[in-house]
Amino acid sequence: MLTKKDYSFNFIVGSLDYAFFSLGTAVASITTLLPLFARNLGATNVEIGLIPALYYLGLSIPSLFNGLYSSRIDRKLTFILKFTLMERLPYLGIALIAFFLVGINTSFSLTLFFLLLAVSFCAMGIITPVWMEMVGKVIDPLRKGAFFAVGNGVGALMGIWGSRLAEKFIVKYPFAKNFGYCFLVTIGAMLISYIFLALTREEKEKLLKTPSHYIKSLFNILKKDRNFRGFSVARIFLAMGVMGGSFYTVHTLENLHVTGAIVARYNAVFLASQALSNFIWGPLGDRKGHKFVLLLGCISLLASNLVAITVKSSTGFFLAFALFGIYWSAIWVGGIAIIIDFGSKELKSMYIGLGYFISTFPSFFTPIIGGKIADFYGYQKVFWISLIINLIAFVLLLGIKEPRVFKESELD
Repeated sequence: MLTKKDYSFNFIVGSLDYAFFSLGTAVASITTLLPLFARNLGATNVEIGLIPALYYLGLSIPSLFNGLYSSRIDRKLTFILKFTLMERLPYLGIALIAFFLVGINTSFSLTLFFLLLAVSFCAMGIITPVWMEMVGKVIDPLRKGAFFAVGNGVGALMGIWGSRLAEKFIVKYPFAKNFGYCFLVTIGAMLISYIFLALTREEKEKLLKTPSHYIKSLFNILKKDRNFRGFSVARIFLAMGVMGGSFYTVHTLENLHVTGAIVARYNAVFLASQALSNFIWGPLGDRKGHKFVLLLGCISLLASNLVAITVKSSTGFFLAFALFGIYWSAIWVGGIAIIIDFGSKELKSMYIGLGYFISTFPSFFTPIIGGKIADFYGYQKVFWISLIINLIAFVLLLGIKEPRVFKESELD
């Protein structure tokens, strides 16, 4: 049985693990740096859309089926430490591509770049349900929101420094060495994260009996749990609604003619807004419920879409990225924590796997569709469609009930 001291220790090392991992993903952002690198390698709009598409596909499909496997692991940490290397080491490979291969064969470099991203994203999808279930075990249940907020928030703050460093690399060094140094920062941060992850204190748990017909049981959850079903529909629309944000960077590059240095500053603003809002979302979600956090995040995304539609200058897009960052932090704090709040202990791993799949899979195909829409009709149409989808998501979120069961002592 974990003691209060163990919970506190896990909160610290878990937050540092999360923070350094967030730093790594912040520098190699799927919103800014990765699309910029791909564009410099000659990627088309559809290929640019493939970056977030691969990310969400990698997160969704493996997490759905690994929900069953997670319930059969008595110590989650051992499994995570093995598979997370597949998640982190591909960035070292991408750095090597930037340093040594781009100058020889650009086309093959782009293909290998996408392949390594796919490996990393799929590994993330395999690990995530197991990691989320471990968090539910080793972190004080009343501090889940604070845990996600501190880890993501500190990571975003460090990410601001990382994005400024990336800006210096992009300006100072020629392509593609400048990106190579950026990816070295990413892999370095992820390896430090790995050290803190390994320090987690976890005890073996008694394995619970899992349903023999796994897929059928997933459908039964959606059939019987009306509130979770409503949440799932809302998250499908919200997942599709990020389509517009996926094309902010390429829109500013092509139509507003910004430089790579400006893109790095966009990333810094994106991370700063994440960091500041994270420290609000965590305590707010722990006290008022994580549905409330998702609603406020959805409002931020709607505002970001409106800014992207209306502004005509590169300066105005700083606000669009800031609002997008606020939404992003709401999803990573409230969106993850609320999934953990659904379901009984016996079905927890199934709820997590199914919830994470539903929350991410639609985002696989929407950026690809968005790329085609952008090719034929322009980026403004993509932003308008995202706005409408997100408005529907907001209305649907209003209709679900907060899944967390509050006690009087928690509300005082």
